Amino acid sequence: MADFNGMELVRKAVRAMEDEGADKAQASLSRGEQSELNVDAGRMSLYRTTVNVSIRLNAHVGGRKGTVSLNRYDDEAIRTAASEAIAMARSSEPDPANDVSPARALESFSSGDEEPDSEAMYERLREFVDYAASTYPKTRLEQCILDFSRGQSFYSNSNGAEFEERSGLYGFFAMFTSKDGEAASSFNYSGASHRGLKKPLKDWGGIDELMRQSAEQTRVEPLSGAFTGDLVLTPDCLGDFIGYLDGVYLGDYPLITGNSPWKDRLGQAVASPLVTVRSEPNGPRVEVGYGYTGDGFRAENCPIIEEGRLANYTIGFYASNKTGKARCPSGGGAVVVEPGETALADMVRDVKRGILLARFSGGNPSDNGDFSGVAKNSYLIEDGRIARPVGETMIAGNVAKLFESVRAVSRETVDYGSGILPWMLAGGVSVSGK
Repeated sequence: MADFNGMELVRKAVRAMEDEGADKAQASLSRGEQSELNVDAGRMSLYRTTVNVSIRLNAHVGGRKGTVSLNRYDDEAIRTAASEAIAMARSSEPDPANDVSPARALESFSSGDEEPDSEAMYERLREFVDYAASTYPKTRLEQCILDFSRGQSFYSNSNGAEFEERSGLYGFFAMFTSKDGEAASSFNYSGASHRGLKKPLKDWGGIDELMRQSAEQTRVEPLSGAFTGDLVLTPDCLGDFIGYLDGVYLGDYPLITGNSPWKDRLGQAVASPLVTVRSEPNGPRVEVGYGYTGDGFRAENCPIIEEGRLANYTIGFYASNKTGKARCPSGGGAVVVEPGETALADMVRDVKRGILLARFSGGNPSDNGDFSGVAKNSYLIEDGRIARPVGETMIAGNVAKLFESVRAVSRETVDYGSGILPWMLAGGVSVSGK
């Protein structure tokens, strides 16, 4: 990709939109090459390389915006797309919140390897397959993917803001089930991303622990009756609930619509003082971060929740203009939940009755944050000990109340490369079985 001049292409796209009559314009381009090695049904099956290019043009005319995406970058394709973006803008409704980021001299970011180490990829994946077979003989690897993504991204707008980023990273995903005679566990999965292959794949994210649990979960029993108790959220599951915070309370949609229960809570306590959530795309703790946001700003580390108090929403430039609230300096990604002072074992000992929640299967929460769904690959906790795996068990609660009720955060964490998460203990959740 050395001869690929993406910066000149996005500049050319901006000029084309201006030539067609745009008041303001921005263009972004991503070009990625992915080398992928697969395991299907426990066997090494495929090595392939794919290349993808995507260009997005935004044209602004009289407060109206038109957007066009394409996967070609020849001159004719760019001119045609620019004309289409202008036509779409002129036919759309005006919105004074439409804008592009202010001028900023070109900044370049680079991280990771430029080329995949194909031999090391094969050896690491073979090592993982052998480890899983010998350590967890009841566990079946349904699918594993180890890939190397080498990407370039470019951004330019008519105000003169420009960014370019080049990165290389390895990603690993594993999905598995376990079987003991006729009994079988529910499937489970996890993954992580890193810049290199120094660690065995079993140690990426929480994969090894989840495989160990899967081997225990071939025989499960449903609960009888219902109770109100505690949840110990595992790091994999905590990531889902952090996502619910964004979707219901913190992000563009709930703030623009005014549906966010936290729309007037900036600077106020919204969670337990034990909860601190940070967004750290610039590291140094987050290995796989990013240099700039999708709306054309330099990505800067920032707190989202600081010792229970709401420090930032996760909204972008448009939502900021629309609502009058401050734009999130980081873009909201690369999440780090700060660890606590409690050992995981002590956290479990503090539970009278509850669920160790490893996977949650449910729809998105309602606009007020209410959630309900099935606890998958999870355990019943009774009298301070993990009693047994459970099946067909429902949990229900409210996302905000869950974070308000947090009474312990583990000192242990799991590093996913793109974020770092601990275990978290919260109360007041409805649990029901058959």
